[in-house]
Amino acid sequence: MAEQGIALIGAGSALAGVLVTGVFTLLKGRQDRLDKQMDRDEQRRNMHREARKGAYASLLAAYYEVERKMGEVAKVRSGVASEPVALELPIAEAAIVAIGEAASAVALEGPVDVAAEAQRLYRACFNLLAAYAVLANGGTGDEVGTRLWAYESPERDARQEEVKRSRLAFLESARAVLGGNDPGLR
Repeated sequence: MAEQGIALIGAGSALAGVLVTGVFTLLKGRQDRLDKQMDRDEQRRNMHREARKGAYASLLAAYYEVERKMGEVAKVRSGVASEPVALELPIAEAAIVAIGEAASAVALEGPVDVAAEAQRLYRACFNLLAAYAVLANGGTGDEVGTRLWAYESPERDARQEEVKRSRLAFLESARAVLGGNDPGLR
């Protein structure tokens, strides 16, 4: 009987050992799956963040090109036939269209608030160009031949401020989405 008890105890110990090993193996497998899923999720978030960053950077690059073109438009003299008004305004408009295309990419990448700020910047640039077009056609009644930047124009000045505010609002919302405002990154 003692031999049977020893055999039962040995079999029970072996069975308990197998059960404990199996439980630990299952737990380890589950933890490995969770770790791999977390890694995949992190990689997906990083890829999406990089895509957003690229779209945001493209919009800003398009904006800086518009800013450069608007500087050229501002140098044009109003009402002077020899001035390249007919050239500078469409060139600036084409640059603004590039902002619209970049804003569409931002809308795809999101989020909605950043896309809305991108659209505001796009519209603000068009509004500024419209104000310059009025000045270029002598719409203020001022002396012909004055460079557009030299005019007293509350409309143009308001549109320039609108562009500045829109750019800053876009930058702030993009920075918030990309994590640039996090305390550890300041």
